[in-house]
Amino acid sequence: MLALAGCYKVPEQKGFLSNDLYLKGADTINLALGSKGNSNVAWLDGSSEPCLFTLENIRDKNGNRSEQFFTKYPYNTWIKPYDNKTDTTMALVKAKISTTELPPVSINPVNGMLQFLETTSNLKQPGDVYHVDVKVKNSYGEKIYKDYAKLKLTSESQPFIFYNAVVAIILVNGGGATTFTLYDNITDNDLQRHQNIYERNGKELLDVYKLSNEPATGIKLLIQYKDADGKVFPAQDYRTYAAGTESYFDYAVNRQNTPDGAMIEFPMTPWPTRQDLLSYLKGGTMGFDKLDTAALHQGVYYDKKYPFLNPWPADSWGASKWFIRLRSKILFKESGTWVISCKFPYTHI
Repeated sequence: MLALAGCYKVPEQKGFLSNDLYLKGADTINLALGSKGNSNVAWLDGSSEPCLFTLENIRDKNGNRSEQFFTKYPYNTWIKPYDNKTDTTMALVKAKISTTELPPVSINPVNGMLQFLETTSNLKQPGDVYHVDVKVKNSYGEKIYKDYAKLKLTSESQPFIFYNAVVAIILVNGGGATTFTLYDNITDNDLQRHQNIYERNGKELLDVYKLSNEPATGIKLLIQYKDADGKVFPAQDYRTYAAGTESYFDYAVNRQNTPDGAMIEFPMTPWPTRQDLLSYLKGGTMGFDKLDTAALHQGVYYDKKYPFLNPWPADSWGASKWFIRLRSKILFKESGTWVISCKFPYTHI
């Protein structure tokens, strides 16, 4: 046995790196421009771990390197938890954010997962298919895997997600009691009305749209309430609806009241950071000389043009004033300047 042991030769080559290593999942990954996500991980086929993955190349349909995938863009990441109750200035929020320059597509060096950032919105040629080549290195050595994955750029992803909204006119009496007289409710599952919002076809009282691509990272949002004639309600009167509720104002900084509405901002997307936020925002209280009650009665209670929660109260209830309110849940995924504009019928300020 000693003789046999003395004759044993340690192999010079260590480890194993399979020729059949590949990315798990579909043959072609559909990558929506502007989306954030990741692929599956690599199938190592018994290759010795750890393996180190790097992107070698991403080729277009002609086999040429597509530099757009390697161009770096500013990207924000949280380094400390955000607290909307205490982080009330831009400086305080930015102190919890790290801005780095990153490409829109990268690879996890440990498990081979492809990762995609919202900056994929900068990629061109939707519809084209690109071929991803990856280099893998371990104790055995290194190999390049051609067509490790294929990426098909699909049409732009939805830059914002609309979930629901309630446009309301609320009556107030001398004792401070309130009642809804108009309550136009777009629910989570009303897909046709959601499509109206995305298409901006003018069929809804609410309008959500992008005004510009600035800022390149983060968001500015103009909240604008209009009367039936298109006149903007005074922005200084906009506020969170009541104690116990929250609004977009509570998850943003640098509020500015302008003739076009209230402008707020935040240095990070997706926004709001609380993605289940149901925002309650109201306008100032006004007298009945600013409300066309006759047209409201006809349109709401007889023509049933808009839904309502409660009928117009009896004279004894003592309705004397009114205000507007918008309850909405909208998630903005793409940086830039956005507008939430809402028209309230029967109001004339």
